[in-house]
Amino acid sequence: MHPVTLAAIIIELIVLGAQGGYYLSRPHNTTRLWYIGLLVLIITLNLVNGLFPNPAYRIPLYMQQNTVTAVGIAVVCYFPLYFYRGFGLERLRFHARYGIALFLLLPYFVFFIIVHSITEDTDLARRYGFIVPMGYAVVLLLAIANAIRHRYRETRNKKHMAEELMAYIALLPWAAMAPIVYLRMGQLTETVFINIGFLVLSGFLLYRSITVGLAEQRQLENLRQVAVDFEVVKHNCVREMLSPRETEVAVMLCQRLTAREIADKLFISDRTVDKHRENIYFKASVNSREQLLGKFNKVW
Repeated sequence: MHPVTLAAIIIELIVLGAQGGYYLSRPHNTTRLWYIGLLVLIITLNLVNGLFPNPAYRIPLYMQQNTVTAVGIAVVCYFPLYFYRGFGLERLRFHARYGIALFLLLPYFVFFIIVHSITEDTDLARRYGFIVPMGYAVVLLLAIANAIRHRYRETRNKKHMAEELMAYIALLPWAAMAPIVYLRMGQLTETVFINIGFLVLSGFLLYRSITVGLAEQRQLENLRQVAVDFEVVKHNCVREMLSPRETEVAVMLCQRLTAREIADKLFISDRTVDKHRENIYFKASVNSREQLLGKFNKVW
């Protein structure tokens, strides 16, 4: 195994532990759960890419090569699912449900399973099996970028936009993976393209987890100094025409509960809490929890 590949695996195992701990503290954060699934796939790919192919093993070389290709295809298939399910980008529905089966899984099955079993020609399978996936990788990049742009145009949520863009940047090197494998540019090149963007994304998510937690704590400390009349808050929720669910979230925001605590009480995800909070702020014409409390805790 190349030392760079081993180093990437060690770093990613550390990140997996940190992200797993973060998810356990916020079990309703489905976006982070999808990210953990992607991280497990990346680690698996690094392992098989570092161990295979090796003539010293009793496993036939073509099976080792096909295993590496299969895991790589699985990771590429996961990307549209990650954006579709993890970020709720509905515009990727076709790719998540049908595109990955037609343009990624089907070519692999045809060339690396059927054609290879008939011809036993690994070079033939590699030569033609990557043509469709290479073209589809470009289509996926454009589709994901368009879905992110469309989402931001609708919500203008800079926090979510930043995370989606960082995930997209992590995906960009994967557009070159099929040509790299096709041209046999070596394990070091593959490892760099597999991990460089993903490690940037991991660093960003860890940084954001820390900064969001600290900011939330500071905000709650400030709010604890204010006495709240919850009957007045509920009256103002009705006056601002909040929905029943938005009223529940607004009251809990004024109770100084964190997003995680609200999610736990209502059995919803952190992202859903964020969405309700955006709608509440929009309807109330405020930009922060302090402004919301100041406006809703007042008799008009």
